[in-house]
Amino acid sequence: MNQHINRAFEWVPPELQPLVLITLIIISVIVFARHAWPKLNLLLKAKAENRLDQPLKRILTTLRIAFAQTKLLQEPKSGWMHALIFWGFLILLIRAGEFFIVGLFPQIDSHFSIAVPFIIPYLWVKDGAIFMITLGVLYALYRRLLIKPDRLTLSGEGLLILGLILIIMVSDVLFDSAFLALHPDIKGSGPLSALFSPGVGLLGEGLIGQLHSLAYWAHVSAILFFLTLLPRSKHFHILTAIPNVFLSRLTAGNGLSRIDFEDEDSFGITDIKNFSWKQMLDLHTCTQCGRCDRVCPALATGKPLAPQQLTVDLRNHLNQEPSSLEVSPPLLGGIIQDDTLWACTTCGACESACPVMIDYVDKVIDLRRGLVLTEDRYPKGFESAFKSLETQSNPWGFPKNSRSNWATEGLNVPIWDKSQPTEYLYFVGCNGSYDTRGKKISEAVVKALKQAGVSFSILGNDEGCTGDPARRAGNEYLFDMLACKNAETFQQKGVQKVITHCPHCLNSLKNEYPEFGAHLEVIHHSEFLQTLIADGKISTGEKTDQNVVMHDSCYLGRHNGVYDAPRNVLSANVETIQEVAQSRDKGTCCGAGGAQFLLEEDTGTRMSHHRLDELMVTQPDTIAVSCPYCVLMLEDAVKAKGLQDKVNVRDIGEMIKPEKPS
Repeated sequence: MNQHINRAFEWVPPELQPLVLITLIIISVIVFARHAWPKLNLLLKAKAENRLDQPLKRILTTLRIAFAQTKLLQEPKSGWMHALIFWGFLILLIRAGEFFIVGLFPQIDSHFSIAVPFIIPYLWVKDGAIFMITLGVLYALYRRLLIKPDRLTLSGEGLLILGLILIIMVSDVLFDSAFLALHPDIKGSGPLSALFSPGVGLLGEGLIGQLHSLAYWAHVSAILFFLTLLPRSKHFHILTAIPNVFLSRLTAGNGLSRIDFEDEDSFGITDIKNFSWKQMLDLHTCTQCGRCDRVCPALATGKPLAPQQLTVDLRNHLNQEPSSLEVSPPLLGGIIQDDTLWACTTCGACESACPVMIDYVDKVIDLRRGLVLTEDRYPKGFESAFKSLETQSNPWGFPKNSRSNWATEGLNVPIWDKSQPTEYLYFVGCNGSYDTRGKKISEAVVKALKQAGVSFSILGNDEGCTGDPARRAGNEYLFDMLACKNAETFQQKGVQKVITHCPHCLNSLKNEYPEFGAHLEVIHHSEFLQTLIADGKISTGEKTDQNVVMHDSCYLGRHNGVYDAPRNVLSANVETIQEVAQSRDKGTCCGAGGAQFLLEEDTGTRMSHHRLDELMVTQPDTIAVSCPYCVLMLEDAVKAKGLQDKVNVRDIGEMIKPEKPS
């Protein structure tokens, strides 16, 4: 056995070296498995969910988000800190393998490969990784101990993990430095070991040998201890994050699934074990970074909802021993309070901010389903809305046979005729059919379509609510009924192409109705108007020099990825479009989503007021919007704050002034 290997194990008799390491490995693996198996077992028993489709897209998504760290790098300081640590550890996986090979097979010279041409470059890369990780860890400690950002908690667990990482880094450098000090004839080394070996050499051969041995055992012991901690802490995400990104939802919308009311015994989630395996994996993947909390409009306005705490509470409940679950509080109304669930607007800001692609909205709605369908418990404000949706197919109780009145009062909008169908169906929605303000948006869209010569018609009184408010409120049975009725109407009338100015209708018709047999080409009016303007079918005349700020609708933007179309429509009429910091995928919800427009906000600040304050920073003359519910909420906020003389809220369809092409 060569000299430096003997020295590396001076603390352990040579003949026992592999046995000691094997024992440590076995103990660590047993501890890891003991705590990891219950989690895996629950995943294996949980409700099935297909997340293996589109493998190429999944691989590319994983490379972009998990490996390239694109979401984390949106916040430069903390993002680069995490990226340096992550990338550094990827490089050091080879080094970790070398340490364990040396321990298990001591007859192998751990530096035998110095003679191999590529090993010297690797030693430089390895030392570079150590340097990167050390910088990242030191900055992490600085943030936690001195900066103390609100979204981070000063936990002993976090400090312990950072301490272990530092031990792994320092022990690696000392191991190589001691070896170089003992073998000055070695020509190749990494820069860090070359830098520190002269200082280590001052200790004398006996102490250098002890340091070499100490560094080795500190390194492998820290790695194995780290392994045992993973399944017992939030750092389990180190193992689950990359798979979670790979298995993330690739489709638009909220990823909600239809309930089979004939075959299923329970509806919605009332027991933590009712979640699907992917929803459980989400819970295990939360890093508790706090990014979701920072962008949540409910939390920002004093509502009893913090996405991170909701996830942690669900995860802790999921991780309870079976015997503990029998005596623990119920999931609904106990572990998770009702008010927490009803505070969510399903805006998806938390999902957009999450660096490991956790879905939140589907869990909230599944839990709401449990409250509504199984426990018959929901806000009083929903009672009349549910009844009106069931009987009149709109949430306000207006007569169903008056749905098309707006279209026959001087507009002469054609009604869909199956025998002579138009190219497009204009699906107006409840707000555009009944609300006084909403009708003005519908009229503006109709005028633009007519002047562009578009072949379109409406369903008139045959149109019904898509069911979006019912589904987001947890009343899946009512949504199922409304969706089935509309899908049947579409099929009977031969509807194929649909235009709608309501993002909530767009989301339902485009992303959720295929499960009900309605496969439609659905386009938002902003996208359609954009095409008409680009094709010269709408001439908008001279541009205005008004100060216009853009507000992004959650269900058009985050849930369906449409950001540029509304801006392109505006740019045809407006010289300059102002943007606030909270725009596009970082836009703040107006407070209407998740059926919240049907409820009174009686806790904290009104979300619409909070959003208006953000937009008014630009001192706009007009707030441009692409959703009728956003118009409704923001106009109410303008009136409440007495700003009617300073700013107008208008849908982009109202802002174009179409003229017939010359």
